[in-house]
Amino acid sequence: AVVSTQSGHYGRGRGNGEMATPSLHGDMPQPAFRDEDRKSNWKSQTDAIDRNARQNLPPYMIIGAGSGIVLYLAKYSLYGLALLLGPGRDKYAAAAIEIDLGTVPEGKNAVFTWRGKPLFIRHRTQEEIDKSKAANVSQMRDPQTDAERCVNEKFLICLGVCTHLGCVPIAHAGDWKGYYCPCHGSHYDTCARIMKGPAPLNLEVPKHEFITEDIVIIGKED
Repeated sequence: AVVSTQSGHYGRGRGNGEMATPSLHGDMPQPAFRDEDRKSNWKSQTDAIDRNARQNLPPYMIIGAGSGIVLYLAKYSLYGLALLLGPGRDKYAAAAIEIDLGTVPEGKNAVFTWRGKPLFIRHRTQEEIDKSKAANVSQMRDPQTDAERCVNEKFLICLGVCTHLGCVPIAHAGDWKGYYCPCHGSHYDTCARIMKGPAPLNLEVPKHEFITEDIVIIGKED
């Protein structure tokens, strides 16, 4: 049978109901759309990179997790080695530091770190010095004169650790404008002596030695 196509060309019809083949392209094979062929040839019809990415995902995850564990163990191994080869705690505790007092402006309180604790160095004004010297030592909870606490009257050197519960006091605060611990209300004067509040002792003055007028060594052992 002869049938007409939409383009106006004629081709040969097929009695089994299959689509007619246009006579103009009668030499081209008709494509097959069977599901069996598509399923069996899917590997040849997909990108090899995509297939490898899906197939290798579990190994990649295992390698990544293993690498993370190795790096974690290596970190703490190096940390332990550094502690083993580094200076001992006794040497660290006896360490001394040298400070240039010329870097502390008059009227200011500088904070340094010494043996893991805050260290206060206060460059006192003449007014602060005079007021501290005029204080009645006999009425103090932990009586110490200004000269006992300040080798060089211009500079107060003490630990920034409240003697009550170990908090860090605030400089230029409190009733005496020296140091104030807001945790429980301990007030210190400009010589870091306890004047009011629950703290039992003055702020600790570490052992120090002046090399020159502006250079001091903190914690030097005999």
